[in-house]
Amino acid sequence: MPEFSNKEKIVIMGAGNVATWLALVLHKTGCEIDVVYSRTAASARKLAAKVNARWTIEADNIDSDAGIWIYALTDQAIIDTVARAGYKKGFLLHTAGSLPLDILAGHSANYGVLYPLQTISGGGMPVFPRVPVCIESNSPGGLARLDSLARSISPLVFGVNSEKRLFLHLAAVFACNFTNHMYSLAEEIAGRAGLPFEMYHSLIRETAEKAVASGPLKSQTGPAVRNDEIIIKKHLDLLSFSPQTREIYDRMTQSIRNMTRTPTENDD
Repeated sequence: MPEFSNKEKIVIMGAGNVATWLALVLHKTGCEIDVVYSRTAASARKLAAKVNARWTIEADNIDSDAGIWIYALTDQAIIDTVARAGYKKGFLLHTAGSLPLDILAGHSANYGVLYPLQTISGGGMPVFPRVPVCIESNSPGGLARLDSLARSISPLVFGVNSEKRLFLHLAAVFACNFTNHMYSLAEEIAGRAGLPFEMYHSLIRETAEKAVASGPLKSQTGPAVRNDEIIIKKHLDLLSFSPQTREIYDRMTQSIRNMTRTPTENDD
């Protein structure tokens, strides 16, 4: 299989956050986005205009001789859309962290996965050169071609199979989604005292930087690490307004203790 060339046409299946980011990045590197598909005309038209492409809301009847088809939809939408697509001559790719490679089997001779490990939202698209991109393909030739495509997006390219990618996705939920939810809870708790969330901006940045620089386990601080029962009880009492948040605090405290405690000679 020939190496990826930015002269070949690309179809973007989707117009959400990941699809938009990929389309904009690929367009910026000189790739030709031929068609943008979305279930809604407004979103398809909007993204297509940004990358000088045609647009459609008919997933089953796309008129294109594109060499690459990128399915950047929700997991179930990828499964449903691919199942209806029939057999294609192009290189089919999906962008999901939690779907296996073989959902594309039988729909093309050449297929793979192009999974950017990043939180991508319309309010703040990441700077593309620093996003890790995970790739997998059904053949060595396909993997080489996919590696070439991925490196046009980012220098941080990793070969990750379906099983490992699922673990990667799970860990990302903890590192990103759950962490962000903790920020929401912190904002709610601070708000009860009339304190603005911006007071925590510096703390959030410093915590993240230390986790990256020294590792999260070494960087862990707080009353759970110190076994400060007096402060922990005060915190639990303050959380009486929300039994659910109180339970989260209690479980997180125990989890931190389990991970940071000093092993004893009685441990296995």
